[in-house]
Amino acid sequence: MKLSDFVAAERVIVPLAADTLSAASEALLARIEASAAVRDAAKLRRRMDESRTEDLVVVGGRAFVLHYRAEAVGALRVAIGVSSQPIARDDATGRVVVLVVAPPREAARHLQLVRAFVRVLSRADVVDDFTSAATARDVAELDALAEFTLPEELTVRDLMTERPRTTTPEMPLRDAAREMLSSGLSALPVVDENGGLLGLLSERELMRHFITTTLPASSRFTPPSTHGRRTVRDVMTRQVLCVAPEQPLADVAALMTNKDVERVPVVRGGRLVGFLTRGDIVRKLIAP
Repeated sequence: MKLSDFVAAERVIVPLAADTLSAASEALLARIEASAAVRDAAKLRRRMDESRTEDLVVVGGRAFVLHYRAEAVGALRVAIGVSSQPIARDDATGRVVVLVVAPPREAARHLQLVRAFVRVLSRADVVDDFTSAATARDVAELDALAEFTLPEELTVRDLMTERPRTTTPEMPLRDAAREMLSSGLSALPVVDENGGLLGLLSERELMRHFITTTLPASSRFTPPSTHGRRTVRDVMTRQVLCVAPEQPLADVAALMTNKDVERVPVVRGGRLVGFLTRGDIVRKLIAP
């Protein structure tokens, strides 16, 4: 299916008269409600009022993509607004606002649509086409929407975390451990100066290291003063299951389950391009 298959002129507002992102989303929601896709408008508004950080994607200071999944929605719908003046949200601004709503059963397509709009709107020339459009039909018929094909199935790229936090093999082990704790991460990919994947430092490697070097019961106990000399390279695992961004998500999820793997680096040509965890799959596909 093409991205244009989800964009209808009656759900496009040009110009969008809104000074805030909240006002813009309200105007777009009204267009979606007019399409009879909303079962319970009040319930959907309560869901939107929760303002979770994952509900909004700011695209390069050019556009906003708002997306919600809720039982109050009966069918997947997209509404787009193009403002004549920049709309501000915190430190970000944009003239294009996209609203995507979907029922839980459309989780896969919902995520594909959000990612598709983010990729399309990350191009400055496409945003220029949006802001130059004179009518709603002009927006609905943009070439960029007609040329973008959505895959038939969900892929790793649709759920992975892009530009994940990483570490280097030379970083002191204690510093890397502190970074994992402070950021709430259970693992850090280890990369070289060119972004090439060298290994993985996870809680498992840290536990194994501290058990064998710190706990008095261990026959391999070493004085704490020597721990600071250890680097990530000394502890990281080099045997890492990697996947490609184009792989079907169903295949990768099955592989992670069969191999009892919690997380996988996503690589292309040996370079790290993303990170996927079991939590990502559960949170993004099952959570409303």
